[in-house]
Amino acid sequence: MAAEPLALFLCSYRKDLLRAKRLADSVRAFNEDQLPLAIAIPRRDMDVFVDTIGRDGIHWHTQEEIFELTPSAGQAAFASVSGGHMQQLVKSECWRLGLAENHLVLDSDCVFLRAFRRSEFIDTAGMPCTVLDFANELFEMADHLGRPRIRADWLATSDRVRAFFGNRSPKREGFGSAPFIWSAAVWRDLEARVLRPRGVTLLQAIEQLGSELMIYGEGLLALRTIPLRPVPEFFRCYHYEEQWWNDMRGGIDEAALARQFMGVVWQSNWQHWLDHTEYQKPLTSRITRGLRRGVRWLRWRFAS
Repeated sequence: MAAEPLALFLCSYRKDLLRAKRLADSVRAFNEDQLPLAIAIPRRDMDVFVDTIGRDGIHWHTQEEIFELTPSAGQAAFASVSGGHMQQLVKSECWRLGLAENHLVLDSDCVFLRAFRRSEFIDTAGMPCTVLDFANELFEMADHLGRPRIRADWLATSDRVRAFFGNRSPKREGFGSAPFIWSAAVWRDLEARVLRPRGVTLLQAIEQLGSELMIYGEGLLALRTIPLRPVPEFFRCYHYEEQWWNDMRGGIDEAALARQFMGVVWQSNWQHWLDHTEYQKPLTSRITRGLRRGVRWLRWRFAS
């Protein structure tokens, strides 16, 4: 069977089960072209995910299954790879399943807010667009909240990846937040023309450089495997709860967001109440975190 021109792909795990269900429900509600949705989770989580989300319209895969399809499986055992690096690798290598030539790669904390169609992501020739969107708002919010390390870490990662591809351009590109569109042709080209000649697997590159998103983006800029068709981010991303508070105060609710964006990302680093019960902190820790959240709200309220 020929590969689809476009599929949706999510790599998740038990902590994000409720977020993944929320995302899957939104896909079922707004997927006008019935694009296939593939979800990959650790094998041990399969039963609880299928029981919670169901099988309707979903191609279920295990992370172990995808990992074994990759050259990286000859470098390391699945159990020896950190969860974060494994998620990056599985997302990057999902094209090896043969489901589609292009993937809209989602995170569990994504939610669609309006109807979407294939034509918003790829053209009639099957060529995808590429999210190019610099992280200015993230930097401004991080600076405002007194977290300069966010900017420093992002720039350091960008420097490493740019150096890996020999990018000396004075213009630095950003590749947005999830979801983003990846072409299997670009990943194949990266392996054939960059990684394999250097004797490096994608897992080693991820471990060395730190960002599969930047590896794809800088690789596309360097190799030009497909035409570059830049687009802004599809979803509004709330990296910090203060961003969400700012928008709500300005009268921007989900209905207003849907008029400008396809969806929204409420990042799990602050929307912790959706964590699976196995990952919930003890009651005393939850109370302390709630108090800290209240203090943050008061500071935001009176500083605004």
